Amino acid sequence: MKGIFWNSRGLKDLPKRRFLAEASLEHRLDFIALSETGRDNFAPQFLSSLAGGVDFDWHCLPPRGRSGGILLGVRCDSLEVRSVVMGDFAVKFRVRSKVDGFNWALVAVYGAAQPELKPEFLADLVWICGSEQLPILVGGDFNIIRRREEKNNDNFDGRWSFMFNTIIESLDLREIELSGRKFTWA
Repeated sequence: MKGIFWNSRGLKDLPKRRFLAEASLEHRLDFIALSETGRDNFAPQFLSSLAGGVDFDWHCLPPRGRSGGILLGVRCDSLEVRSVVMGDFAVKFRVRSKVDGFNWALVAVYGAAQPELKPEFLADLVWICGSEQLPILVGGDFNIIRRREEKNNDNFDGRWSFMFNTIIESLDLREIELSGRKFTWA
């Protein structure tokens, strides 16, 4: 299974769209999860161009105000979307692999950047992942770091990290470590 989670910070730039189309074709991506899209709807032609003309099943979570927005899509010839669950900060697909019949859940998140919305985001994360019985893959832009060492300056609020780590542990999630770079935005 191959996919991409990417904070696109909007999709107006042609180079971003070309990158996605080329990555979709070159790597035969099975899913594309974009956060911070800044849009609430997408024309079918636009979506087709994002996936390099490959048939994808797409769902969109509109942004909250001027930030956020999620676009999640899966390749129709490899995955079947069995159900869609929309949260305030996440989109969850329950999917079935067409190759081997394996059922699993794919969750794309865009966490609140504003401190006053972080409790809502964390509650939404628990709600969308907490009762899932299938194996689950969660990714996106959480807008919360897990450890002080992940911060590139001294502006660190350990309260959010503590709560985030507690939730990760309670959901029995495992972090897939970043390789090749120190920061995800690099």
